[in-house]
Amino acid sequence: MILCDTGPLVALLIEDDPSHERCASAIAFERGPLLTTEACLTEAFHLIRRAGGWVSQSLLWDLIQSGDVVVFTPSDSARLRAGVYVKRYADQPCDYADATLLVAAEDTGIRRVFTIDSHFYAYRLIDGSHLNVLP
Repeated sequence: MILCDTGPLVALLIEDDPSHERCASAIAFERGPLLTTEACLTEAFHLIRRAGGWVSQSLLWDLIQSGDVVVFTPSDSARLRAGVYVKRYADQPCDYADATLLVAAEDTGIRRVFTIDSHFYAYRLIDGSHLNVLP
């Protein structure tokens, strides 16, 4: 299982997205579901709707229903810890969705993240460890 940011969710489902081929190639040999967060999912549904309408959104619903995309459910304390990351990385484009992935990494022990955002290379978890970025 790997963590999945908003960008790849959108790129995989929207064929004319500039990152579509890169993301499809990167994930082609991965096994297991993608773990994302409610915040990333909300962003993805919004962007997918704008790019491809309901038909494209339904493809994301299909991935969730099939178990290929799993949604991390944070605790109340995890939501508060996300705010710590947003503040800590105020000089980066660390939004709430990014921060929820960092919290998910802490809580699950998963250290691989599927993202098209280069700022994930700069993030460090509370214990000082970094995430392995795919692609």
